[in-house]
Amino acid sequence: MSSLVAQRTMNPPDGTVRVGILHSLSGPLAISESSLKDAALMAIAEINQAGGVLGQAIVPVVEDSASDPYVFEQKARKLLKNEQVVTLFGGWSSTGRKLVLPVLEEFDRLLWYPVQYEGLECSKYIFYTGACPNQQVEPAVNWLFQHQHRRFYLLGMDYVFPRVANKIIKARLKQLGGMTVGEAYPALETTDYRSVIEQIKQARPDVVFSTLNGNGNVEFYQQYHAAGISAAEIPIMAVSVTEDELQRITPAAMAGHYATWSYFQSIDSLPNQAFVQRFKTLYGAERVTSDPVEAAYSQVYLWKQAVETAESFETHPVRCAAYGQTLIAPSGFIQIEPNHHVWKSCRIGEILPTGQFQSLYVSERSIKPQPWFGIDESDLRDSALILDLLAEVPQVIQYSCQLERKSRELEVAMAELVNTNQHLQRAKNQLLELTKREELLKRRLSIQIRSTLELETIVRTAVQEIHHLFEIDRCEFLWYNQSEEAARFKLAHEVSAPHLTHRSLPPPTIAVEVLGEILLKLSPLWIDNIATAPQLDTRSREALTDLGLVSLLAIAIYTNSGQIGAIVCEHYSGSRSWSTDEVELLQDVADQLAIAIDQAELYAQSRATAAAAQAQAQRLTQALAELRTTQTQLIQTEKMSSLGQLVAGIAHEINNPVNFIYGNLSYANEYTQDLLKLIDLYQQHYPEPALEIQQHRQTNDFEFLVADLPKMLSSMRVGADRIRQIVLSLRNFSRLDESEMKPVNIHEGIDSTLLILQNRFKVRPGSQGIEVIKQYGDLPQVECYAGQLNQVFMNILSNAIDALDSQSEAAIASGLREPAPTITIRTEVLHPERVTVRIQDNGPGMTAFVVQRLFDPFFTTKPVGQGTGLGLSISYQIIVEKHRGTLWCNSQPGTGAEFWIEIPISQSAPFLVSEAEAASVPE
Repeated sequence: MSSLVAQRTMNPPDGTVRVGILHSLSGPLAISESSLKDAALMAIAEINQAGGVLGQAIVPVVEDSASDPYVFEQKARKLLKNEQVVTLFGGWSSTGRKLVLPVLEEFDRLLWYPVQYEGLECSKYIFYTGACPNQQVEPAVNWLFQHQHRRFYLLGMDYVFPRVANKIIKARLKQLGGMTVGEAYPALETTDYRSVIEQIKQARPDVVFSTLNGNGNVEFYQQYHAAGISAAEIPIMAVSVTEDELQRITPAAMAGHYATWSYFQSIDSLPNQAFVQRFKTLYGAERVTSDPVEAAYSQVYLWKQAVETAESFETHPVRCAAYGQTLIAPSGFIQIEPNHHVWKSCRIGEILPTGQFQSLYVSERSIKPQPWFGIDESDLRDSALILDLLAEVPQVIQYSCQLERKSRELEVAMAELVNTNQHLQRAKNQLLELTKREELLKRRLSIQIRSTLELETIVRTAVQEIHHLFEIDRCEFLWYNQSEEAARFKLAHEVSAPHLTHRSLPPPTIAVEVLGEILLKLSPLWIDNIATAPQLDTRSREALTDLGLVSLLAIAIYTNSGQIGAIVCEHYSGSRSWSTDEVELLQDVADQLAIAIDQAELYAQSRATAAAAQAQAQRLTQALAELRTTQTQLIQTEKMSSLGQLVAGIAHEINNPVNFIYGNLSYANEYTQDLLKLIDLYQQHYPEPALEIQQHRQTNDFEFLVADLPKMLSSMRVGADRIRQIVLSLRNFSRLDESEMKPVNIHEGIDSTLLILQNRFKVRPGSQGIEVIKQYGDLPQVECYAGQLNQVFMNILSNAIDALDSQSEAAIASGLREPAPTITIRTEVLHPERVTVRIQDNGPGMTAFVVQRLFDPFFTTKPVGQGTGLGLSISYQIIVEKHRGTLWCNSQPGTGAEFWIEIPISQSAPFLVSEAEAASVPE
């Protein structure tokens, strides 16, 4: 209707005046505010029928504030700026009212606000036609105290009015000698009040003083009753529950509780009876009026009177003319005070099962509005200062509420960052929490429906338990397929009574197909006897009778995902009268089943998401591991390739001249011997040589040259042999000519490595020197990559030397005497198919943590710049992946370290794990 009215009045004809009507027509507050919009429209229609105001017809422009105070502000600006309305009627929450005040000041327009509020405010741009705390809250507290209710539990929505009102209540209780035993402020959109109710049970108050609004009232009263708390035990005194909300609450849940207002529909007066009759005639006999409805209606007439008195629609004249305006309203005599508030009576009523109020108390006279609690009328010297300070209280509370709301939003945002597994766990926990609603049904059905997350199991359990509980002939659950032309109902599960198994029952969906959409439109479809059912047309009644169906109870189920289902209870073996309790129970089961289905869908989605996330994580982990391995292999391969080429090149370049020297030494020795023999013959045959020859002989010590020259040649041969051995060791280590796997002598590789490292074994400044003990066993030729295996020996021996050097340096620096550094190398055949190389040092040893991570890529215990953390990782890959062997380390602090290398003698031999490895490798 709002869009239609706005569309028709974009360009109103002359002789009209626009007014804005701004209420929540959607969201949690719509249950309360929609009727206020209807009341305002009714008043406008009556005024227009009587000739309008100042001869002009009133054109209402309706907007929906959607239960959001910020939307309320936006729509108010739209109405004042774009629609050019002369005044606004509407509002509900104090937060929305405070947000719209700057907009009213900007456009110099009035708002007529029809709801009770917390006081401590008096804007010249707002007329407050609802009750002040001194007209509603304080009289209710006094009345409860007089009736021995002295322990209060305060419950209200999380916004300004409930929090300020509760502060007033606590102050009044302190004056009277009462006490507050608890407080709670759930969010406006809250639907689950079980935790609050549990707190109430534990606090055991005399009364619950409620400032809940809208749908919150419906949910709270239902759950309060389901928790087993009666009005006689702990009554509720409400200041915001109206006849509208009561129409949606079951009689047992609301009867006996209290509410306080200035108006009840049940007021027995001619003006009220006429008002109620006009409202029902216009909107339907089932509609009800309430205090905010009456205020929304009356304030339109107060505005009309002020406009006519001022003879103007302008804000200032209307404001001034409004002061002192009176009206015989449905609630009685009302009058506007200069403080923009209205004189009102206070009524306290008990809720009847019909959803109306039985009046228990009415104030003797209208109560003067005192939004400042009378301080503005006192003679206090600092009353102006006190009023300014009091005016800040609602603002501070509003900021506090906003801060808490932002905090909650932040918590939600943080929660969304948690990984998928945590989301799934919370979903499970929420579902398990739902199973605790035993107090609602107190039946096994509720527990079993929510004891699983599988949709088929939920449906099957529900059908079985309903069939068992109601003791009926057949129970079915069907899905409604809206998109299909035929077979619109599809059976999900059905259970039949055992005694009817011999009887030919009609197919499960036949009866539902006969009913068609009647089942959905009339839900719950309650038929005690098909033959006399007024809900059915003649054709459907005859078709169901022919099927043998006697009684039927069906309820439609609507899930949040848009699915539609139906629970159908059929009875064939006689008439069955369904009780109200059974219908209510089935309705509650349907609601719970809808929730359970939603939870099952959420669980399925969560499982799919978790599985996808886990698979992705596994793929990423595998890719990362492969990337790190490839990176390590590339680095080490390049490193060893460069080193091997360098070593091989050096060996080659040295080998050529050494071979030249070594090859000529034998000839040099032979020639030398021949020359010496020739000189000896000369001496024998010419014993007296020339004087010059004798002098040269004496000068060069000829006898010493003859004796020393063979020794020098022999030393040169020894040196050349040593150089040839070094070259051979370098070639054996690099093994560039042996890149393929082939049988080799492992001892040669170990000896070559030791020869290369020989310089590090010697005594040096800061090092005691290292003794190498070789205990070689009788090993066969081993099939392996010789160069890579030498690389493993080099890495392990280098680490052992580093450990022993660091221990020696520490011992020398501290002056302590340590055992001589030793490296022991043992080789043996432990298994017929495998050889073992053990390299042990007597260094400082390693902790269990270091041993556990020893072969991880990039892990090192050496100082920065002295180790890459790749040596042992590469060694592990060479032994395990390239040679199908095993490599592990045994070490403890203070006992040194021993590395075990086991590889198969032949790579075609079966892979076996030795006992030593099984005992040494940590789990």
